Amino acid sequence: MASRLAIYQGALRLLGPSELSSLTEDIVVKRKLDSAWGPSVDFMLEQGLWNFAIRSVALQPDEDVQPLFGFDYAYSKPDDWVRTASISPYVDYREGIREFEDQTGYWYTSHTPIYVQYVSNDPAYGWNVGAWRQSFSKALETYLAFECGLPISSDKGNRNDLYTLFEQRLQNAKTKDAVDERVREKPPGKWTRSRNTGYRGERWRG
Repeated sequence: MASRLAIYQGALRLLGPSELSSLTEDIVVKRKLDSAWGPSVDFMLEQGLWNFAIRSVALQPDEDVQPLFGFDYAYSKPDDWVRTASISPYVDYREGIREFEDQTGYWYTSHTPIYVQYVSNDPAYGWNVGAWRQSFSKALETYLAFECGLPISSDKGNRNDLYTLFEQRLQNAKTKDAVDERVREKPPGKWTRSRNTGYRGERWRG
């Protein structure tokens, strides 16, 4: 399970020898990390469609907002919205909406209601530190170290190396998150396979 202290300690290890045993310590490096923490987590949430941060909601049209020309309805984005994963007219998301417009704080479409999956920064979703995977935490450690590198170490070469490492760890986190998403999709059952293949003797290839 991820923790803020463990992530701070990982970031400091990347910057050189430093000891931090508690989040209550009032030392310079801790204050630097505190300052970078919120913006860094928000930045990380924007970088992927993280499974732990995905929230699903059903939305009704906003009657106080005039829809764009060509569309019948306007929908206000939730306050905790970070980025959109899926918009569908179906509760099971079996098919997405193709005709919609995304502008400022609204989605415009002619479907009602709509079902939206999105990356959320709510404390129970994207900001739920305990739900973060290790690969996400390691990428965040590196980004924190990058953000604090010059203020703490004054080493420009080290800071450039940190960003390269961050990109590698971010890609690793995205890859593992995508694998988890595919694992959630079960292969079709025997009855479905027999209908799709045309005869019962052929083996389904997924």
